[in-house]
Amino acid sequence: MSDQYTAAASAAPSLSEKLATLRGFLKAQKATIFTTRAKDGSLHARTMAIAEITPDWKFRYIYDKESHKDEEVEQDSHVNIAADGTHNNTGWVSIAGKAKRVEDHAVVEKLWNPTIKAWFADKGDGVHDGTPSDPRVVAFEVSVDEIRHFHQEKTTLGTLTDIVTSTISGATATPGSIRTITGQEISSAWAKNELREP
Repeated sequence: MSDQYTAAASAAPSLSEKLATLRGFLKAQKATIFTTRAKDGSLHARTMAIAEITPDWKFRYIYDKESHKDEEVEQDSHVNIAADGTHNNTGWVSIAGKAKRVEDHAVVEKLWNPTIKAWFADKGDGVHDGTPSDPRVVAFEVSVDEIRHFHQEKTTLGTLTDIVTSTISGATATPGSIRTITGQEISSAWAKNELREP
């Protein structure tokens, strides 16, 4: 069962179309909200910028291995990645997945950019210096379980018109479509070489 809005707004374009639209949406976002679960069950969220979306749709983030989020992912790999573009009428996304730590510094070197150093203080010991070789500098790689992407299809004026019309008529407003993508769909398409390089 789904609520009336989800039922009215669900759409079924092809997987390649859904992923292309989603990639465009994510490229326009400066950051995402990355949520982990603590040992007591509480949820902790913070802003993090995506460092890379791999061709097989793994999400990678650079982060500090000495942070709480590392401990939380170690004890529960389930995470959520979210981004909100409703302020500029582009929609939103919620990505449920599982994260793992990547300590391969070849990966870190690949994802590195100079601004990352600002988040790692130089401890002055010649090791913890905020460069890619710093042992604190590692990456999360998130494998997708399910993606829910609200793709905004109407302008601000169109959305307002839809809301007013739906309020009067008793219908459900649908300013866009909700697109669901499963990790299984992505894995299957990748195995069949059906996913295009970004």
